[in-house]
Amino acid sequence: MALRGHVDRLSRRQVIGWARDEAAPDSTVALVVVVDGRAVGRCLADRPRDDLVAAGEGHGRHGFDFAFPDGALPALARCTVSVRRDGDGAVVPGSPLVLDPITTFDADLRGRLSLALAEPVDAAERARRLAFLMEEVQRLRQAAADEPGATRDSDTRPRALVIDATLPATTRDAGSNAILSQVRSLQRLGYAVTFAPVDMVGDAETLEAHGVRCCLSPWYATVEEVLRRHAGAFALVYLHRVDTAGRYAQLVRDTQRHARLVYGVADLHHLRTARQAEVEGRADLAAYADHLRFLELHAARASDAVITHSTYEAEILGAHIPRERVHVVPWAVDPRPTAVPFAARRGLAFVGGYGHRPNLDAALFLIESVVPELTARGAGAELPCLLAGSVMPERLRELAAVRPGVEPVGWVPDLALLFDRVRLSVAPLAYGAGVKGKVLDSLAAGVPCVCTPAAAEGLDLPEPLAGLVADTPAGLAQAILALHEDEALNRACAAAGLAYIVSMNGEGRVDARMQAAAGALR
Repeated sequence: MALRGHVDRLSRRQVIGWARDEAAPDSTVALVVVVDGRAVGRCLADRPRDDLVAAGEGHGRHGFDFAFPDGALPALARCTVSVRRDGDGAVVPGSPLVLDPITTFDADLRGRLSLALAEPVDAAERARRLAFLMEEVQRLRQAAADEPGATRDSDTRPRALVIDATLPATTRDAGSNAILSQVRSLQRLGYAVTFAPVDMVGDAETLEAHGVRCCLSPWYATVEEVLRRHAGAFALVYLHRVDTAGRYAQLVRDTQRHARLVYGVADLHHLRTARQAEVEGRADLAAYADHLRFLELHAARASDAVITHSTYEAEILGAHIPRERVHVVPWAVDPRPTAVPFAARRGLAFVGGYGHRPNLDAALFLIESVVPELTARGAGAELPCLLAGSVMPERLRELAAVRPGVEPVGWVPDLALLFDRVRLSVAPLAYGAGVKGKVLDSLAAGVPCVCTPAAAEGLDLPEPLAGLVADTPAGLAQAILALHEDEALNRACAAAGLAYIVSMNGEGRVDARMQAAAGALR
């Protein structure tokens, strides 16, 4: 006798389907459920189903829903389930089916767990369930920490751990570009690099696409957890910025006893803060600068090597720790000279993130002091001044709106678009520290940069670039007008800037300096 029907769904809870005897279409079919050749239960195909009526399967009362009894299915092995007609053993179409072991975390298992956890329970049972779940979470997190690619046994390369406040982003700041460049340098030197941000969040897609392993939530709760779980795993630990070094240097020594500890200053925060205190006449900032100085020098003394980008800051550090432990390591900058001819460009640009106080003060100084000096020299609105950068405050936009020729551009996704418009850039910083990314970016675009001494500090600019440094509104205006109107001078400075970038910020030089800081591979 022909048997019509189908097994529609199989899970670890139940098997659902329908069956109809063609010889006796209005009768009820008795079924037996078989697991790996063993009968585990019986049921009747007598449940009403509207879809069967719509499909022309008689009165539609041919459905079945069999719930597996406890112990009917093996937990840790695959099994084969078939539904047969009781008596002659005719197989319901659609079976047999294979059921994966319970170790497969499929939708069915997730559903069963959700149902079990949703049941109302007393406080004691809730605490037991929570303790169980927390234990399993820890087990999974440890498994993620120990997975292939994370352990020394699965990769013969020495491992380097880089710790910073956040994951770097190339569009955010010069500090991000610097640490990204140095991570890639470590990779070229033969290290397998892991990155752990203090906040444990962020988009790791770009870093991981370049082969950098990222330690993030929920797999890790803190940097401390990363260090403890991977105790003894790293040959080098790079702590970027003073806050990071202050928090984790001792724990690195405790958990990574054979690792080389490298401290990257980014810039000397105490130097920048002291200069701001002097400019603003603030005793409170001066006291805070002294505190930062203590922290930064303590971090430097506690490290095996200290990285700075600035030759000026290297001299300061070298006065307090052995000079051989201080390393000037630039970050890589690719030359991307503008293809737009001099005659098709006009004006100047200032670039900076305005959430950084020195940049905001520089922009205000440019508008309030340098632009009027340009106007007095006959430039006026004929010399466009573009203000580019993120987090531009409304008061700066309002001030720019009433100054002829000043255009508040705001954030620019690609600085090449900005440099294609102008003949020069300007960096009129009154104070700051470290190497200024805005200056390097401009030189790499073949766009000369007029700087204050604070903006040029630590770069050791050669002539004729050194001649573009001035410390007064009149001196800055004179250099701006000369570069803007004298094509030969502009070309000479552009060529010198590109040659400087190739010489000082190429990958080869970065790697050589990083190798000295990292020491011999361990």
